[in-house]
Amino acid sequence: MDPSRKLNDIKIKMAFLEWYKKDCKNKCVGYYDSYKNQRATSDMDIAKHKKYLTNYWKEMVEEAESHPQKEGAYVRMTWLYAGNTYRKMVEPLDIAEYYRKTENRDYVKQGRSKHYVLLEKWWKEDCESHHPMDLLSKKRNVDGNFTEDSCFWAHVEEARFSCGQKGSGGGGESSEAKNRLVEFQRYVMEQIENYAVDSEIFLRESSYMVWWKEFQEVVAIVGSGSSSLVEYMKSGRYLSYGSP
Repeated sequence: MDPSRKLNDIKIKMAFLEWYKKDCKNKCVGYYDSYKNQRATSDMDIAKHKKYLTNYWKEMVEEAESHPQKEGAYVRMTWLYAGNTYRKMVEPLDIAEYYRKTENRDYVKQGRSKHYVLLEKWWKEDCESHHPMDLLSKKRNVDGNFTEDSCFWAHVEEARFSCGQKGSGGGGESSEAKNRLVEFQRYVMEQIENYAVDSEIFLRESSYMVWWKEFQEVVAIVGSGSSSLVEYMKSGRYLSYGSP
C-alpha cells in the first residue's frame, strides 16, 4: 500500500476512536468501561479499528527497533508523538480486554505488549522534555487530554482485586493488599494533582468509582487510616476536577 494512503487510513481510524471516546463520555460511560462491558454495537465495531492500528504500530516499532536512528530528530519526534497518542488512546482498550477475563492479574508485568513499553520508553527518553505543559494548561484542557499513564486502568483493576483480598481478612495476604492500596491512593492523588487523568474516571459507573465504593465498604469493615485521596473524594472535590 502507498505509504501516504496508509497514513491517511491511520488518521481515519484514530478519528473513529476519538469519536467513540467522546460518544461514550456523552453517555456518561467512559470508553474503557464501555469497551470492557461490550454492551453496545459501537463497542464491538471499534475492535476492527483498534486491531488495524495495533498491527500498524507493532510493525513500526519492530522496524524502529531493528534500524534505530534511521530518521532525523524532527521526524523521530513527530513519529513518537503519533505513536504515543495511539498508546494513550488504545492501550486502555487492551487492558479492558485483558481484565474482561476475570482470572487475569497484573497486566503491567504479564499482559503488556512490548510495543507499548518501547513507545513509552522512547517518548520519555527523546521527546517528553520537548512537549512540556504547565499545570494551568493541563487543567484547562483536562477534558481534551488523554490520561497520561496508559496503564492507569490496570492499576485500578489491581486495586479492586486488593480490596477483595483486604476485605477477606487472610493475614499476610491482607497486609500486602493494604500496602498496595496505600500505594494506589498515593499514585491516584499524584495523577489528580498533576491533572494527568481524564475527568471520565469520575463518571458514576466507571471502574474507578466502583473501586471507591468497594474501598469504602472495606474500610467500614476492617478500618484504615485516612489519606489525601480519601479526603479529596469524601469532600466531593472530584466533582469540580478541571473546573476553573
